[in-house]
Amino acid sequence: MARQRRHSRPSRRRGRFSGLYKVLSILLAAAALVAACIVFFRVNSIDVAGNVRYTAEEIIEASGIQQGDNLIILPAMRVSALIQTKLPYVERVAIQPIYPDGLIIKVTERVAAASVDSAEGRWLISAQGKLLEKDNGTIQAIQITGLTAVGAYAGGILQASEEEQLTLEYVRELLVALEHQGMLAQCTALDCTAATSMTLNYGIYRLRLPRGGDYNYYIQLAQSALTRGLEDGKILEGQSGLLDLTVTDGRARFRPDAD
Repeated sequence: MARQRRHSRPSRRRGRFSGLYKVLSILLAAAALVAACIVFFRVNSIDVAGNVRYTAEEIIEASGIQQGDNLIILPAMRVSALIQTKLPYVERVAIQPIYPDGLIIKVTERVAAASVDSAEGRWLISAQGKLLEKDNGTIQAIQITGLTAVGAYAGGILQASEEEQLTLEYVRELLVALEHQGMLAQCTALDCTAATSMTLNYGIYRLRLPRGGDYNYYIQLAQSALTRGLEDGKILEGQSGLLDLTVTDGRARFRPDAD
């Protein structure tokens, strides 16, 4: 009786080709999808949100985005960096695609916290020490004395001489604390000329602060002392004076100005 031949090899070969066809089909489909995205998802409209200092046109121009740019491959980090570099008041940028052809640029702007002197004139700075623009006197900010900016330019970070490095550090820490406590708008001047303290003009009061330490704590201590003093009658309503926060016993001492 003759043996029947088995035809297993062609079957295995067909199985291998079938798997290859599936992989090629997936790759072709993916390539077609990518090509479709590149061809069809083009920027047609750009909206801007969160802007106060700059116009929408200024922000769009700074972004470098053009109509017709592809939404899929848009370099969001590069766009954000361009806007922040060209527009110093911009602190954060978020790029939000709106498919199929829209885009929203959301910005968070800094505020001018203080004004500091330099060889070229006074500069407005943010609480974090970013140089915003020359101070022409139209924006209310804390006028700092006893600290001079070195090598100032718009968009740069405030630098000082070696002799004033500690003063610069204390000023930045204080400004951040004032911003955190929502007190920037109530402060008008900061005198850093004394060797062991700084004096901040806060409304009708002057706060004497140590050079260094936890400024959030000192600001909270000042607010508490003023509130308690007004409630207890130890500080008269409308009475200006000096609130000394350089003591180490956790208390603030108020000295009213002479009439």
